[in-house]
Amino acid sequence: MKYFRTVFATLWLLALTASAQTALAQEADAAPAPAAQPAQSTLIVDVLPFRSEQKLPKKADKQLRSGAIEWGMRGNEIVFTLVNRRFIDFPVDKMTRYGTSETFTLPAGTYRITGVGIEMTTGFDVQKILDRGAYVNENVVSFEMQPGKTTHLTIDPIIKKDATFAINFWVPDLMTSISEDGGTPTEPVALNARFENSIAWPNYSGPLKFITK
Repeated sequence: MKYFRTVFATLWLLALTASAQTALAQEADAAPAPAAQPAQSTLIVDVLPFRSEQKLPKKADKQLRSGAIEWGMRGNEIVFTLVNRRFIDFPVDKMTRYGTSETFTLPAGTYRITGVGIEMTTGFDVQKILDRGAYVNENVVSFEMQPGKTTHLTIDPIIKKDATFAINFWVPDLMTSISEDGGTPTEPVALNARFENSIAWPNYSGPLKFITK
């Protein structure tokens, strides 16, 4: 009798274990599959050494050699600005020096570049200087990042003189082109040039303008 009770207990435990394994398998089948990770791409932001249309004064040349381009990226938006970052409501948290490059791993997709430029004027009122000279070029360049591919965003800074009241300002034209995996680059576009469709700072009501509250 004891033998039969032992056999019965063993069979009951085996049945219970099989039942538990079946239940776990069913739960595993019912559990949602993990979300697929977005395909990744590589972006190389390559800022070439600056060059000038004319011979630079020694002081200006020395200052420019330690200069850099300020920009930021959020989601699929990229913003390069010549206006001080404290007036821009965007994470302008990157500073790439002339003659250097940076590499980023990003989700594949469409990216848009906005340039914030300024024509230099003199004055004591910062707001008036912005209102007279600053402007926004929304989505001036757009490009597609393909999965597993490397995209080069190349900026060729060409220094130009912007003179006002006998004061010379040396400002770069950010000539920007896009290429993929060593392919032919696109026609360069100046991110900070003033175009017909540039939005003057007083008329711009988009999300990039920081407004104190």
